[in-house]
Parts: sequence; C-alpha cells; structure tokens
Amino acid sequence: MLEIPEDRCERHRLFKAIDDAFKAGDFDGLGKALGGSPGWFDERMPFELGLGHPLEYAIYWSPVGFISTLLDAGSDPNYQDHGGFPAIIAALSTDRADRLAVVRVLIEAGADPNMRGVNDWTPLHYSVGIRSAEAIHLLLAAGADPTLATRIDDYTTAFEEADKAGFEAGASLLRDAIARRGFNR
Repeated sequence: MLEIPEDRCERHRLFKAIDDAFKAGDFDGLGKALGGSPGWFDERMPFELGLGHPLEYAIYWSPVGFISTLLDAGSDPNYQDHGGFPAIIAALSTDRADRLAVVRVLIEAGADPNMRGVNDWTPLHYSVGIRSAEAIHLLLAAGADPTLATRIDDYTTAFEEADKAGFEAGASLLRDAIARRGFNR
C-alpha cells in the first residue's frame, strides 16, 4: 500500500513522480511510484493526491499508446466515476488534438458507448454539447443508442439537444441513425 507522506514537500515529490510517469507513459515507473501493488493500473489512486482512477488520469495526461497499455494490462474502460466523467466522456471533454483516437481506443477495449455522466448525458449528448459530428459518427458506429434520453432535467435525447441548438450536422447524423434503426420519433 502506498504511504502518503505527511510532509507537504515529500507529498509534492510523490505527486510529481506519479504525474511525470503518466505524462511520459512510463508503466513500470508509474507502478513503482504508486506503491507496486500488482493491480495498481485498475485501483483508485490515493484520495489525498486527488488523482482518481489511473485510466481517467491517463485520458487527460498520457500518450494514447500508454492508455492502450493500461487497458491491455487490465484497466477497466468502464471504471466508476462519481464526478460525472467516465472514460468516453472524459476523453471527449479534453482539449487533446487526438481525443477521437482516445475514444476509439476506449471503445475497442470495451468502453460502453452509452455510459452516463455529467447531467446524465451519454457520450452522444456530450458530443452534441461540443458540436463534434466526428464524435457522433464514431459513437454511432460503435453502437451508441441515439434514442436514450437524460433521466433528469429536460429528459431529452442527443438528437433533441442538437436540433434545439441548431447543430444541423449532429442532428442529421442522429436523425438518420434513428431512422435506420427503425426507432419512432
């Protein structure tokens, strides 16, 4: 088990070693910095350091190849996230130029394209929010359900959100997906 130092300087050094290993994609170094537990890649990191699940942190800070390495090692692409940013939504929320590549890696590893996150949004809802037709296309190809509505607030589907926002490219993709799948609107 990883010991969290009481001394603030030592705590910072530990955080820096962990953060540096994530950014460098150093699997062995990260495992060592996190205390060497055999399953460190799928265990929540110390709360005191504010890091969350290793895969989530990697989604924000690590090279795509390292995200694949974590998944190959057994990191769960459907980890529980109480902050509202499960794997696919976390990837979509980044400003990474390669965020769709991250989404692809997560989907290929079994991430649920219908996972719920912030405001009970699905990844399709989030894609509408960021106005990404490419993300909508990718998610639909992965089996995302365009008929899922939020279970809170306005109880809307991603299509309804896209239509209301005037995001025609997204609304068109979602409308076509609904029609192809035989869903009634």
